[in-house]
Amino acid sequence: MKKSAMIAITIVMIMAMLASCAPKPTEAPTTAPVEPTTVPALPTSAPVQPTSAPVQPTSPPAAAIASKAIVAIGADPSNLGPFVGMSMGRISVLTTMYEYLFFVAGEELTPYVAKSFEQTGDKTFVVTLFDYVTDSVGNHITAADVAFSYNSAMAANAYRPLGDVESVTATGDYTVEFVTKEAVGAGGFEKIATECPVVSQAAYEASTDQFATKPVTTAAYVITEYVPGSSLTFERRADYWQTDASLSPIVAKSNVQTAVFQIITEPAQHTVALQTGSADISTSIPGSDISLFDGNPGFNVIKNQDNLTNLLAFNGSEGNPFTSKELRQAVSYAIDRKALCDAVSPGACNPAHVIGNSNFIGYLTQWDTESYYDYDLAKAQELFTASGAEAGMAVTLLGQNDPRTGLVAQVIQADLAKLGITVNISQVEPPVFNTEKTDPTKWDLSLDAAAGGDYIFSPWQLMFDQKRYNGTTSNWFKDDQLQQLMDTAAAESTFTPDNVDAAWQYIKDQVYTLGLFSYVNNIVSTSSITSVYLDFRGFVVPGACEYSAGSE
Repeated sequence: MKKSAMIAITIVMIMAMLASCAPKPTEAPTTAPVEPTTVPALPTSAPVQPTSAPVQPTSPPAAAIASKAIVAIGADPSNLGPFVGMSMGRISVLTTMYEYLFFVAGEELTPYVAKSFEQTGDKTFVVTLFDYVTDSVGNHITAADVAFSYNSAMAANAYRPLGDVESVTATGDYTVEFVTKEAVGAGGFEKIATECPVVSQAAYEASTDQFATKPVTTAAYVITEYVPGSSLTFERRADYWQTDASLSPIVAKSNVQTAVFQIITEPAQHTVALQTGSADISTSIPGSDISLFDGNPGFNVIKNQDNLTNLLAFNGSEGNPFTSKELRQAVSYAIDRKALCDAVSPGACNPAHVIGNSNFIGYLTQWDTESYYDYDLAKAQELFTASGAEAGMAVTLLGQNDPRTGLVAQVIQADLAKLGITVNISQVEPPVFNTEKTDPTKWDLSLDAAAGGDYIFSPWQLMFDQKRYNGTTSNWFKDDQLQQLMDTAAAESTFTPDNVDAAWQYIKDQVYTLGLFSYVNNIVSTSSITSVYLDFRGFVVPGACEYSAGSE
């Protein structure tokens, strides 16, 4: 059966009953029609020779261009390369720095470097590119560059959703074939198609540090300066390849000439930066400081729950003590997640009820009131004894070296000391963390985070999908029953509240990872920013924000 799917159309409802289970009406794709449908808003065939870019844009006149915007971010990206693992600093700048095949805005998949895709088999998709894409130094982007980008990312194990991909092959100058390992469920290919930055193979191979400090990209902005630990500066490209704004997503806008990302690791200093005018916008204002800005005519305030669930992963490799379910449950009951939230981000943190949260399609509101390892030290001690673990046992807790993660680690260290567990904290740079978390000899407990897509099962797949991790979960548990439950919940034909709940109840009982909390991003901007745009990860895209005339 051939299934045709064109982008730039709103995803329709999976089923009406799902909406009644979510906190707000949500939509998702239905099963494809038996006969292929065509929505040829744009040509799907790619000429052998590139055509010229549209001369006259069909979109409305561009907004006035502001001169400069300074975005305060909470962590240093450390490495700007396209094929390295995620970190909080990195995802703060990704959408400004790189472009992808498609972009997800709400529930829409919109053109970016690619203009369309077609499903040609159960596991096969063909993507058609725009044939006039160029990077900031003039390299022409073809299907070979897309195949290079995806295959490089897959070889580096940089992006966990790409574990679903069997192969990526250029089949023409501007067509790329993707083959997945298994038939993907709702939103599966969409996640793959929005996961990997697209870069020129020639530019990447000519770089002396694999774009770690100065990437060459197709984006509307080019990085002009990166001072590690201090700031990143981007300048608007006058020669941006896409001249017709109607053919690109909102994140490709360039409404400001210079965008500076200022690295400020202490949340309290974000407040100072806004007050003193050294920053124009931040998503990390402490909840206790919001009253300083709320109602102040010089500022705008928005609150937004982050998609990421911060979590504690247990090491399930052979011989590790956390292969004991009773020990995992003991640790889970011993951690006071509400107190943890109050300590780490008072007024801007929600304790987890599930791995995921109400931002995701398919979230069930019944989980809000169900028990989820609520703090109970007596029960924790009972389970600890039942596990056979020795009092005074020592474990290593791995985490990234930002201040917030350090505070989370310290709270967990204190909580587990009450249980008789000595926690040795190992905080490392983000690139080191992304390497060490794949090594079972480096840690017993790990502080990580998961989102992975638009559906409630997306973060579960990100952590537990055995098809992505050579037959185990990401943390080395082998569980075929979990895999079957997740596959059923994720398949388009069986994506129902009952199947989703069955998968979650099993995940909760086994507790291979413990959901800790999601941050509430307190977004404060100066009044010169009249409209704030956040990408699907919840981070500021300065080029897509709108600015008052006085900021020009």
